[in-house]
Amino acid sequence: MASVFEAKEVYKYFGGIKAVDGFSMEVDEKQITGLIGPNGAGKTTFFNVAAGIYGPDRGEVSFKGERIDGLRPDQICQKGLTRTFQIARGLGEMTVWENVMLAPKRQSGESPFGAFFFGQVRHQENEHWERAAALLQEMGLYAQRNEYARNLSAGERKMLEISRAIMTDPEILLLDEPTAGATVDETKKIMAEIERLRDERGYTFLVVEHKMEVIMNICNPIYVMHNGQNLAVGNPGEVQGDQQVREVYLGG
Repeated sequence: MASVFEAKEVYKYFGGIKAVDGFSMEVDEKQITGLIGPNGAGKTTFFNVAAGIYGPDRGEVSFKGERIDGLRPDQICQKGLTRTFQIARGLGEMTVWENVMLAPKRQSGESPFGAFFFGQVRHQENEHWERAAALLQEMGLYAQRNEYARNLSAGERKMLEISRAIMTDPEILLLDEPTAGATVDETKKIMAEIERLRDERGYTFLVVEHKMEVIMNICNPIYVMHNGQNLAVGNPGEVQGDQQVREVYLGG
């Protein structure tokens, strides 16, 4: 299976602190790859490097064989890599509809010349509305389409953030704790949606998550990060059986 995302010996420093210390990984196409580690391991910093929020101090990050380290977040998103955040960043004073309608790339109406091509802008907007309606139906948010994002539950806000990410037409989604704050039932639904999007749409996922039931049930392979470094990699059984992992993370 082809690798779509690769990090080679990535380092990121903050003063004298090595937040990411020579971390390497590969994510294969149409797989759900997990990334776990104790708090402070460097997972979110690595995500920020991968998405262009930070540039690496050393090392390489590649997407579909092309280096993307050094590109801006919007340039990386345009190439098909989109990330979500630990704390859902829905625009609370906007409706669910408005949140997802902001996301599509290359919207003609955003151009200063859009007023001269009103018909094209309207046609594209109608296409986006149809896509958004179908997506919200799939994600179970259509009934809340006119609700302000601030009024959604934690799990619904996570689903909205994933929906908005999908509207960017990604090839790979980096999900940072996609079930944080979600109830048990919401967690199950989010897990099911991630698997469905992989199976039906062919999306690739890299998932950071602290809930072991999420990581061990939907992710394979799983990378374990500790002090910014690679500690282990393997399938769920191999990771759970690794003594180093048990000592530093699983508590055994």
